[in-house]
Amino acid sequence: MHRSRQISRLAAVLAAVAIVVAACSSSGGDGNTGSPTLDRIKKAGVLRAGYAASLPWLGQDPKTNEYFGPNDLIGKKMAEKLGVKLERITQTFDQLVPAVQAGTIDLAVAPMYMTSVRLAVIDMAAWSKGGFCYLVRKDDTRINKAADLDNPEIRIANFEGTGGFQETSKKYPKAKQVTRAAAPGELAMFLEVQQNKADAATFDNPLAVVYEKQFPDLKIIPSSAECLKDPDIPTDIGVGFPKGDAALTKFVKDIITELQTALDAELLKYSDPQYLQAGS
Repeated sequence: MHRSRQISRLAAVLAAVAIVVAACSSSGGDGNTGSPTLDRIKKAGVLRAGYAASLPWLGQDPKTNEYFGPNDLIGKKMAEKLGVKLERITQTFDQLVPAVQAGTIDLAVAPMYMTSVRLAVIDMAAWSKGGFCYLVRKDDTRINKAADLDNPEIRIANFEGTGGFQETSKKYPKAKQVTRAAAPGELAMFLEVQQNKADAATFDNPLAVVYEKQFPDLKIIPSSAECLKDPDIPTDIGVGFPKGDAALTKFVKDIITELQTALDAELLKYSDPQYLQAGS
């Protein structure tokens, strides 16, 4: 009887130890998150986040160079959760995916369209949605709707490596693409259209009202009202990270879920025309 009680006590102690070990393991108490990327970040003490400004999702103050907006909230929350410093690394959109692949940044926190080209080589987690509209010269009668772009005589202006370039190339294969690298903070190739070096310039739909007011010589396709509500090629927007890391994917998605209300509020705030400047 005495031996039976000893065995029962021993079994209870072993069960308690197992529960503690499991709890520590699941919470990362042993320093191992189950994600190679997160473990590397924690060991280094810094989260290297790729940033590329594109309002209303992510802005950069031209006077201080400080970033603001919903995507910056994601970066700050990630660093806070991991207990590390956030290092914002400024890049252009065509640099972000190669940097994730090469490991020169840990995550691409910039707002990126979740295109099939990107999803083939990195993983992404969506938190918003956007789409495209086009700046066209008012005297160009050939382009009155988005479908008119699929014409071998039409030149579409897009920045290199952007979602706009990837998606319009796929949807309008007959059109010619006019591309170049974007300058810091540059949002659309409107100068190419104004100078007749291109026929249509792709831009993110939240800019429709601002562009309509600032470019009286250009028209918005589709109309500004339609552009805001029903843009061309609606696409999820998300952050990017190394492919095949399940624990990292869960970490990013959990952060987005926790912040979603705040992200939506920030998105609404920075969609105000006072922040969206056509020439910036």
